[in-house]
Amino acid sequence: MSKDAAHTSRWRTADVVFGSSLVLGFILEYLWPLSLVGLLEPFMLHVIGAPVLVLGGLIVIFSKKELLRFRQPSEPSAPTTMIVKSGLYKYSRNPLYLGLALSFSGLAFATDMPWWLVLLAPTMVITQTLLIRPEERYLEKKFGKEFLDYKAAVGRWF
Repeated sequence: MSKDAAHTSRWRTADVVFGSSLVLGFILEYLWPLSLVGLLEPFMLHVIGAPVLVLGGLIVIFSKKELLRFRQPSEPSAPTTMIVKSGLYKYSRNPLYLGLALSFSGLAFATDMPWWLVLLAPTMVITQTLLIRPEERYLEKKFGKEFLDYKAAVGRWF
């Protein structure tokens, strides 16, 4: 853990936030089973879920590759030395979180786990509150006008 980082706690990560929601979804499904079958045919759940899951995964992969290209960390507990503004970062300040949210949604449809869809909204609120806002404060403090200009030009999600 570096003191020059957006987060100094190893628990403030997307893995913990999204992973906790996945586990909670399994628990809720065990206690109160839900199904999207009835609203949609099982085949349609896969037709919707699989492409969204793949799209989300590709967004994560390409976003991480772009960070690696500039030797920037994807984990918020490591110091950032520059703002990456190319690749998917031209269109979204948070493509990694966007990709995770899409993957989470796609997985919910593909596996008929509506609880994950229910948990997506609170997961994103927690992501924005515990992860994104501190990361943006860190970047603003570290990079000043450069980050403010980037923030003004590129939306948080797209």
